[in-house]
Parts: sequence; structure tokens; C-alpha cells
Amino acid sequence: MSSTAIRRPWSLIVLGLFAASAIAPAFAGPQAPNDEDGPNVPIAEYQERRGKVLESYKDGLLVMLGSRDEEFGEFVKFRQKNDLMYLTGAGQPDVKFLMVPGSLTADGKAREFLFLPAKNGFTSQWMGDRIGPGPEAVSRYGIAEALPADKFQPTLMSFLKKKEGQEGPPTATKVYLNVGRRRNAPPNDEAMLADVIKKEAPDVQVAGLGQALANMRKIKSEAEVALLQKAIDITGDGQRAAIKVIKPGAFEYQAQGALEGAFLFGGAERPGFFSIVGSGPNSCVLHYNDNRRRMKDGDLVVIDIGAEFHYYTADITRTYPVSGKFTERQRQVYQLVLDAQRAAEKSFELGKSNINTLTAAARKTMRDSPLRDSQGNTLDRHFLHGLGHWLGMDVHDVGDYGGPLPVGSVFTIEPGIYLADEQLGVRIEDDYLVTEKGLVKLSAKIASDPDEIEKLMAAPRP
Repeated sequence: MSSTAIRRPWSLIVLGLFAASAIAPAFAGPQAPNDEDGPNVPIAEYQERRGKVLESYKDGLLVMLGSRDEEFGEFVKFRQKNDLMYLTGAGQPDVKFLMVPGSLTADGKAREFLFLPAKNGFTSQWMGDRIGPGPEAVSRYGIAEALPADKFQPTLMSFLKKKEGQEGPPTATKVYLNVGRRRNAPPNDEAMLADVIKKEAPDVQVAGLGQALANMRKIKSEAEVALLQKAIDITGDGQRAAIKVIKPGAFEYQAQGALEGAFLFGGAERPGFFSIVGSGPNSCVLHYNDNRRRMKDGDLVVIDIGAEFHYYTADITRTYPVSGKFTERQRQVYQLVLDAQRAAEKSFELGKSNINTLTAAARKTMRDSPLRDSQGNTLDRHFLHGLGHWLGMDVHDVGDYGGPLPVGSVFTIEPGIYLADEQLGVRIEDDYLVTEKGLVKLSAKIASDPDEIEKLMAAPRP
């Protein structure tokens, strides 16, 4: 997905439910999962994350509010907020989390509280059994104090309000809270809680999270890389499923149905963002997602997709000739985009390269090419977006872009050329892990060579 996108938590109605049953048996996808969960993050890792985050927020309370059921309604699958999920693994509705550093406790030991709705028969009947407060939650999440949800505000205020007879400031004078929200959006739960704190404890400062937690999330653990690899592999199945239905006369949404069906069949919970299937003139629209056009002979179709597996999303783009064969011009432009991607990859130097230096290598490749647009310009003029972005729990994951690409980060390289007057758009996007030995292309198994693309499209179709 082009790095010009606004990062946002996509919560989508899954469109591939029919396709999962109708198309999945026909494509050469994975076998059904051998276990219910697949790779996952161990409890010890969540505990380690919370220990690290305390170092950055040790002068105040850290509060996380989870997503609520009613935010999603009856037709969209629930999804927990990323920061809370990252620190606790508590992927159910209406939970809240409070961390208190040792500097603010009587015994000098940090405390962690998870607040969960009490179990009740009505919720279990309609939504299934959920983990309630008490020993079950302590065991499941590794958080020592798992209390009923109605204890959240009294517990929080016990650290923020002076006790009877207490002199000086309250126990805590700062609360870290993710209070940011989009311009002109209605107040969210965090903003409303900030208002309550200012009213009930006026001496307490409410501060944003800043970049500390975001930069923690930028560096992926082995468990996170395994989840990303699973998401990438499923996304590859989605690309191959789309190939099976791409042909003159097919609709863009039919390719979308096939690929999202493959996501579900492979074990993904949802798309990580709205699937982009743009053919002909739509191949030049960077974030086109209507997906309603009928594909025509001679079109290219850009498919920019990512499966989300256990909160981690892939982001892979491929461009296909609808007829099965590239025209000479299409192949030339396609090869130039592929060469630009390979030049960026080859230019990487551990401890030195950043997104800007990789971008320069990609643009130089386009600029040095003899290919021109209809006005005689070099084709780098038609590379309209950034080269890449962080990848993780968000498709455009959090973390600053200053300094060299660090070991443990995962990012995309996605050059593109868009010639609107020719209705010819090409984007190729892959996902990379930075290691001590250099870049590892996590999506290497997903074909991008033009000869391989044509070979796949020539295979018999259902």
C-alpha cells in the first residue's frame, strides 16, 4: 500500500465469506491450519514489553483503554486497539489496563492492573464465553491483578486524588494516555477520560504517549516476525487466487472475492486494509478501492492487498496483464519498476541506509532509463509516492523514520510508475526484515518476475 496513505485501524466487513467456500478448493493454497491459533506471542514476551515500557513512562501512570463492542456494531468483527494488544494480548472487548511505576507505590514495586467485564450468561449466550476478572485472566495474560471493569475509575483515582489528611501533591501527578484523535472527529474514550481526570484531579497532567511506545513497536521480535511471515504467506495465496479469476470480462470485485476468500481459508482474520484491485485507468489511482470495473483485454490490474493474521498485516502489491501477456510497452515499464525495487534493495547498507537513500537509488534507476512518457520526460516523474513504510500491527506501522533502518524493523519497498494518459499503472511491493546480515525479503516466494507472472496466468483456470 502506497506510503502516502493515512494510517488508520481498518475494521472491515469481510467480503470473502462466499468466496472462502466457493473458491478456496479451486486454488493452490495452503492446507487447513493444523492448530487453532498458529504462531503467537508468548506471555513472557508481553511481560517483557511491559517491563521495557515502564522505563519510558516511569514518572506517571500509563493507561490503555480497549475497544468496545458497540464501536463495531453487529456486522463488523471486533478488533482490539493495537497498543493495548501489544502490551497485554487481551483481545476481547471493554478491557482497560493501568500500569503504575515503582516510584509511585509504597513498596517501590511496579503494579499492573487489567480490568475486564464480569462474566454473565447473556453475553456468553450471544457472543460466546469471554475471560472475566480473577484467576483465569491472571493465568491467561500474566498480569497479577485482574479486576472487574467497574473498579477501573476508583483504582485510577486512588493514585490521582489526595487521600484524606494527605499533604503535598497526589501520589501521581502525570497520566500517559493516547489522547490523539482525528481532526473534527467526536471525542473518543481517551479524550473523555482526560476530561474526567482534569475535573476530578486538576493537579494531574495528562500527557500523550509520544514516540517511545511507537518506537518499541517498530522493532519486531522473533514471535512478531513469525506472525508477519504467516500473514505474508497467506497474502501470497491471495495473489495467486486472484490470478485464477483475472481475465477479460471479469470484474475487479471478483478478484477481490477470490483473494479475500483465500485470506479466510488460510487462517487470516480479515484484510489488514481495504483490498485495492485497480484495472485499466484505475491502475493509476493510488488508493482506488471501489473494485467495480469490468476488466478489459489489454488492461493491467494492480492488486495491493494484505492479510491480517493475529493482529499483524502483510502488504504486497503485484501488477498483472489481464490478457495474460504483457504488451511490449507494459513489459518495459513493469521491468523498470522491478529494476528500481531491486536497485533499492541492493543499495542497502546496514547502519547507513534509510528510506530516503533507498528512494534515491530507485529514482536514479528510473531516471537513467531510456524509457520516456508521451511528453519525453523520464519516468521517475511518474513515481508519485514514497518508496516504503514500516509494517506490523498497522499496515503503515508506527515509529519515527529518523536515522538508519534498524535491525528488527520490517518495512516495504514499493516503487510504482503511473502513466495516466496511457491508462498504464505498475506497482510492485514487497516486505523486508532488517537483520544483522542485511535485508531479508519475507515475500520472496510471491512471484514478481514478468516471465513468472505470465507463466502463472497461463496455467489452467477453474
